[in-house]
Amino acid sequence: MAIVHTRRELRLAGRINLVVVSTLILGLGLVAYLFASSLAQSRESLSDTYLQREADILYLSIENFMMPGEAPIAAMFFEDVSGLGSGFELALYRRNGVPAFSDNATITQVNANLQLQKFSQRLGPSSMPSMSPDRNYFDRAVAIPPESVFFTIEAGGRTYKRVYRPLLNLPKCTTCHGSDHTIRGVIDIQADLSDVVREQAITVAASIGGFALMALVLAAIIGRILRSVVVLPVLAIGRLCQNVTGGDFTGRVNVDRKDEIGGLADTVNEMVEGLRERSELTKYVSAGTITSLASDQGPTRAERTLLFSDVRGFTAYTELHGAEAIVTVLNRMLERQASIVTSHGGDIDKFVGDEVVAVFSGDDAPQRAALAAIDIMEAVAAGAADFDKLTVGIGIASGQVIHGMLGSSLRADFTVVGDAVNVAARLCSKAKSGQILVCDCSMARLPKGAFKVSGPYKARLKGKAEAQVLYLLEGRASRSDARNGKEEVDGES
Repeated sequence: MAIVHTRRELRLAGRINLVVVSTLILGLGLVAYLFASSLAQSRESLSDTYLQREADILYLSIENFMMPGEAPIAAMFFEDVSGLGSGFELALYRRNGVPAFSDNATITQVNANLQLQKFSQRLGPSSMPSMSPDRNYFDRAVAIPPESVFFTIEAGGRTYKRVYRPLLNLPKCTTCHGSDHTIRGVIDIQADLSDVVREQAITVAASIGGFALMALVLAAIIGRILRSVVVLPVLAIGRLCQNVTGGDFTGRVNVDRKDEIGGLADTVNEMVEGLRERSELTKYVSAGTITSLASDQGPTRAERTLLFSDVRGFTAYTELHGAEAIVTVLNRMLERQASIVTSHGGDIDKFVGDEVVAVFSGDDAPQRAALAAIDIMEAVAAGAADFDKLTVGIGIASGQVIHGMLGSSLRADFTVVGDAVNVAARLCSKAKSGQILVCDCSMARLPKGAFKVSGPYKARLKGKAEAQVLYLLEGRASRSDARNGKEEVDGES
């Protein structure tokens, strides 16, 4: 069985924290890197300057020793400096890389150039310590034009900075050393920078650690601020929108700020209030009206089944009861009828006083209208006590109607007009208490044997020149007839 790995998406708070932490790490990391690089470059520059200065001092010292012919004193000076034991090494080479004062070659050459025995031969080599020159850097130091060569070496776990400083064969030196060369020697200075490098590494590490800690602290602080300022209000707005989607318009977002988030919260609150008002308005308009707002509102001709239900004896009832009692009972009856109509897929087109006008659409519209009418009769009979023993009469008719927006530019309704509407209304008026009258067009489309029906009957309806065929719907076919007698429909049988 293959394992499917799903990617878990970060929530808004996690994304904000990730952005904050990444930004701080990159920003402070760059600062730490620049700081470390600057520190290393500063140390390198200071070391080079320090060694260059030392080389210049030694250069002048050698020059001052050599001019009066005090070469032995120069050799002793090198020996004394090297013996200080402070991590500072000093050496002097001839231009060919041979350590100076290691033999009598220079003395012999100088005496020959002067054509006299001015300097005595050395009895043995100088005790001055000598380092081995690095030929790669040494050759650069004796090249033309001459230059001081700085380089770093690692040896025995220690770090050394080294410089080769060429000794120039100046005009005042050519008397002794000849004029056939430009460089007569190289000063080799080596300084142990291990402690400095270690302290620098500690400083850099401490700085990086400090920057990292600062990044985490700032990320926590900024993340907390953003959570309070942005995330929590956005989550509250999201929950409110989710509740609105579920039909709950009672919530509000409390953001007491004047920034963009506060403005968004105010806008959402206004939007929810507007939706609540519109939701309340839907109680006063039909579903067809609401649907038409999202589609073409132009008139159309369509096949519909109309159900009219009217309370019998309601005019007399209003004369005997107070207004509050009348409205309470009537709303209770209308609420029950509307619930039944909706459960059978019908649309409450309007309430006209104590009358319900419902529209059913679809191929099985007559059947669903008939079932709704039967359920209304049963519900009214079962709730006689709640409805103060009021009853209803129902008329059902089917046919072509005009379905569209009717009214003025100031007040309009999406309703139906046509002959079927008039027939259903006349049948409702003709029906006595507890009767359901159905036109022959609707009866022809009811499933055979599904309902208990009596008729056909003929009745004259207002506005019709000829008598109309109608039927009395008594209930579902599977239900036993609980009544012993039937009331005849007024008209011709």
